[in-house]
Amino acid sequence: MVDGLAERISNYLVEPPGIFRGRGEHPKSGRIKKRILPEDVTLNLGLDDPVPKCDMPGHSWGEIINNTEATWIANYKDKNNEKSTKYVFLAANSKFKGMNDFNKYEKARRLKEFIGKVREDYSKKLEENTENKQLGVATYLIDKLALRVGNEKGEDEADTVGCCSLRVEHIIIEDENYIVLDFLGKDSMRYYNRIQVDEKVHENLRKFVKGKEKSDNLFDLINVIYFNLINFIINVY
Repeated sequence: MVDGLAERISNYLVEPPGIFRGRGEHPKSGRIKKRILPEDVTLNLGLDDPVPKCDMPGHSWGEIINNTEATWIANYKDKNNEKSTKYVFLAANSKFKGMNDFNKYEKARRLKEFIGKVREDYSKKLEENTENKQLGVATYLIDKLALRVGNEKGEDEADTVGCCSLRVEHIIIEDENYIVLDFLGKDSMRYYNRIQVDEKVHENLRKFVKGKEKSDNLFDLINVIYFNLINFIINVY
């Protein structure tokens, strides 16, 4: 019950113990997934709501909180990755989930109003200093190919990448302004695409890979922080 209304819950089952498989070439594939116990679980309840009974003898819930700003009902740490937390949310057809989706799409509609200025800006950057050229090319690829921005990964995480974390090994520069992108994207799904890009973008990409090792970052002068500015602009306007 949320605000007096009955809402469905989505992923209410805790992952069972077993062998961790992961997706793609995950560095922790084959490890044992330990059992999630009640003391690993945090419940987010209403201030005056009764605490659900813990049916496992000798155990009790890890923590009971009342966070009125969160839409999750329970969470627990992933024992294969302490940095990762699994959440139990309301179902996709709940009021809160629907409002989150609505706000996300509204943000996209607002972006439509000044996407022309964004494209004009990154086109100018293609002819400026090296740092701005990298920013311009990365934004171009995100715009034209709908790539994820990407983030740095730890050694214990799957080697998935996005635009900002592309390495030289992930791109092949061909003639006639063609490039080939080949890397593991979200959930270790392979992304492969051979496309023809803007001549200036092609020229800059050649410069970015020149003299670098395959394991070097393609965009070594920028990071995901630059692209958070885009979100900031959208929220402001």
